[in-house]
Amino acid sequence: MADWIFRTEFDLEAFIWANLESLLHLKPLARQYIIDGQICDILATTPGRQLVVLELKNVEDRYVVQQLTRYYASLRHGHPFANQVDYNLPIRLIAIAPTFHAHNHIDREHSRLDFEFYRFSVMGEGDHFSFQLASADSAAETAVEVDPKFHPFMRCTEGEPGLTTPARVIGRPPKSLRAQLEQMTPEQEAVVSALRLQILEFDERMREVGRSSRTQYGLAKGEKEVYKTKLCAEFLPIGLGSSLPELYLMLPYPKKEFGAPGRTYKKELVKGLAWAGISLWFQPQMVRIYLGKSRYGLGYELSYEDYAKVCERLLGYRPVLQSFADLVVLALSEWKQLIEPKPGDDITG
Repeated sequence: MADWIFRTEFDLEAFIWANLESLLHLKPLARQYIIDGQICDILATTPGRQLVVLELKNVEDRYVVQQLTRYYASLRHGHPFANQVDYNLPIRLIAIAPTFHAHNHIDREHSRLDFEFYRFSVMGEGDHFSFQLASADSAAETAVEVDPKFHPFMRCTEGEPGLTTPARVIGRPPKSLRAQLEQMTPEQEAVVSALRLQILEFDERMREVGRSSRTQYGLAKGEKEVYKTKLCAEFLPIGLGSSLPELYLMLPYPKKEFGAPGRTYKKELVKGLAWAGISLWFQPQMVRIYLGKSRYGLGYELSYEDYAKVCERLLGYRPVLQSFADLVVLALSEWKQLIEPKPGDDITG
């Protein structure tokens, strides 16, 4: 069997999130949770309401202990989800990575906090893949089968021909995005960079174009353009003088459509696509739907839970929306349908 790995850290996170109970006997609490300007990959709880913080690395990383330490300090001070967490219990700090650097073990040894290290591996052959999670400190080991929906987000690390398509080579960001990345903290830069890779690695037809202070992602049109009608995402500055970008995604919304011949609105819901502003840095996390071309015009705001209910009526299923990474997955799925329309679909905004 060959060794495999997830294409991006967000793909690894999505898999861990979906399998928390079977892998670690934990209950999911929040993904990409923002506190004090920092983003925790996953927050979970034990059956006894003990808070657990998970930091995931798709490759070896020297600074995972420092990251978890900062998250610990902010969570211990802020006490989020107090109705679901018993803060009289110690906070568990878990790092999951394929391998751990010697510095990780040194940092852990000389810290006052307790850290749990877990190594993961993915073995696959044909259409069957097994995700294995092993404690670095005990004989504890768990294995789960990888659901087929995650198969497109993995790549083979052994270079065996015919097993997978080589990962797309992603160049450096355009000047519009580099100028913002250079002014961010390392944690903020990691969030934006991971989102960028998640978008660009989704499909080889996805193009990235910088325009002044905005960075657009959509279907290629020539060498330096994208179709305005087939955009998927944008990074735009939050406001004048800000180095932090807001993420905008083309997401489903219920549009009104006239019937014929009396020009009365149809009673059934009609799916359209509209720009939605997704905050990466502030709580509460909301989905701001903009109606029309302007980002300052008419629109409305929904919580992730309420927006999932809207999607259920439009799409026929309720997507799990726990973080902005989930919204990116939804936007990419809708973009795929947009560039490869099916007969009878109405996906124009």
